[in-house]
Amino acid sequence: MNYFDGIEFIFHGDCPAHEIVIRNRQFNDYYGIQYNHSGQCDLTIDGEDFHLDSGSGFFTGPGHTYSYGAPKGRKRHHMFICFRGERIQKFIDGGLFSPNTFPPVFKLHNPEKFHKNLLELQNLLRYPSSCYNARKTLLLEDILLQIVEQPERTRNLNPLIVESIDQLRNEIADTPQKDWDFAGEAKKISISYPHFRKLFRQITGLSPNNFLIECRLNMAAGLLLGTLLPINEIAHACGYQDEFYFYRLFRQRRFCTASEYRKKSPAFFL
Repeated sequence: MNYFDGIEFIFHGDCPAHEIVIRNRQFNDYYGIQYNHSGQCDLTIDGEDFHLDSGSGFFTGPGHTYSYGAPKGRKRHHMFICFRGERIQKFIDGGLFSPNTFPPVFKLHNPEKFHKNLLELQNLLRYPSSCYNARKTLLLEDILLQIVEQPERTRNLNPLIVESIDQLRNEIADTPQKDWDFAGEAKKISISYPHFRKLFRQITGLSPNNFLIECRLNMAAGLLLGTLLPINEIAHACGYQDEFYFYRLFRQRRFCTASEYRKKSPAFFL
């Protein structure tokens, strides 16, 4: 067998404004990574309840029953990759993939890197299974490694500051279109702006400005798929007065133009 053989990708999707609640779902012969990039997600596994916030996810696999979705009246950015094959058992045996560890839930310290790699893998999965097979396999392994190898970033930090930055992160994700003043946010928690930037990156994996950019692009992705608004109006709605800057930024960070992204329609909502 070729080194990169042994994985079949079943489903994948990127749903920036997901409202559907999946109830009593079973994955009888394949596994998956379900990722909640932004928003809140209520999750039930075999009758036990969990709550996920932005940058969290969970594994799915045979032998369990799952229900999950955004709280009533809310939306979330949901992404997923589902796969099967004899190579998956090697991942499990080697500790790279832990769908049977309970609860099979993970929290990312660098969700934007994880999101970027998921987008790259999903872009490759548009091609037939025989194309870019090695690259697809390597990307999946890298995605799993990001979950396994996370450092304990917040162990020695002031818990009140961690809580404040976590709250700010959620507020930015909910309202990225605002004209955010990060120097002002630093003053609110009584630390200097350089120290604030350092702690924000340590906790979230991104600088405040890069985190804001990603949240604005996530909002734009939801509007592109969920509305008929012209793209220039979407740019303005997401906080960008210069739509041409928005066009360049979207293509650079989402691997396609805003127009191309609008043509996407996930075939499955898992």
